[in-house]
Amino acid sequence: MNRRQFLKRTTAATVLAGVGFAGFGCSQQQPAKNIKWAMGWILWRDFRKADIPLSEAINNMYDLGLEGIEYTPRRDELAKYGFTRESFRDLLTEKKLSVAANYFGGNFHDSTRHSDILAAFRNTIENLKFYGAKNVVVGPPGRGNWTDYHHEASSGGTEEITGKIIAMAPFLNELGKIAQDEGLEIGLHPHVNTIVETPAEIDMIMELTDPKYVGLVPDTGHIDLGGGNSLEICRKYSSRLNYFHLKDITGTFTRPNFEPNLRELGNGEVDFPGIMALLKEIGYKGWLNYEQDATQLTPAESANQSMEYINKTLKPIYS
Repeated sequence: MNRRQFLKRTTAATVLAGVGFAGFGCSQQQPAKNIKWAMGWILWRDFRKADIPLSEAINNMYDLGLEGIEYTPRRDELAKYGFTRESFRDLLTEKKLSVAANYFGGNFHDSTRHSDILAAFRNTIENLKFYGAKNVVVGPPGRGNWTDYHHEASSGGTEEITGKIIAMAPFLNELGKIAQDEGLEIGLHPHVNTIVETPAEIDMIMELTDPKYVGLVPDTGHIDLGGGNSLEICRKYSSRLNYFHLKDITGTFTRPNFEPNLRELGNGEVDFPGIMALLKEIGYKGWLNYEQDATQLTPAESANQSMEYINKTLKPIYS
């Protein structure tokens, strides 16, 4: 081999090693992912036509290639489906799924309940840390009666709702600081039938809370049903976004039942491509959770349909 041949072969080998050429045993370095995709257990848990085992939901999510599940355990729910916390965590590990977040709601405006809420909040923090998760989705009090699933006891007058928002803001800051001290974070979650439903109510609670301690968890469907524009609100509070509920809707909301407005992703009116473009623009990094409260399909069919939209339309915009 002459000197020219030697240099030619050496250069070629160096180039191949640098690019991780397949077939030569060199692994190509993959770019870090910005978005992690999850789905909520609520789709399977609250399906009215059948009692679907938790393990079946996990298998559905695994088959869809998801990375996480939003799972907030109800009392004795794990035992109902044959799990302990440890065995459920083992199943998640086996299926390469993480707990994305826990939901946490309460009458935060009522100071007589703060001690009980704080105790429950610390339990939520402990549960999240057990699963290696960090996001707390904070659900506001209902416009009427919090103990009613749809909060439909009354619509609440403007003065009453404003007073409740003002009263709960300092307590949300307190919860946010407790979470931050534990390495977690909270995000306020606008939702129809609660005191944070309209754009004005979202603005009010964002203004009254400290950005250092309280983020925003948009639910795209509920923001739009509440009279807002989810893309505009996400842009307005882009620096406070720390988790998402992606939900598609259509039509006009008639209190209290929003289920007739629900659609699988891509079948409604929410501008998801615009939202993904915004997330790319601001460099958002974190979870996007697909949440479907109810469906006319089976949960597996609903999840598959929405995941197809995610894979074909949303991921190419920003992943």
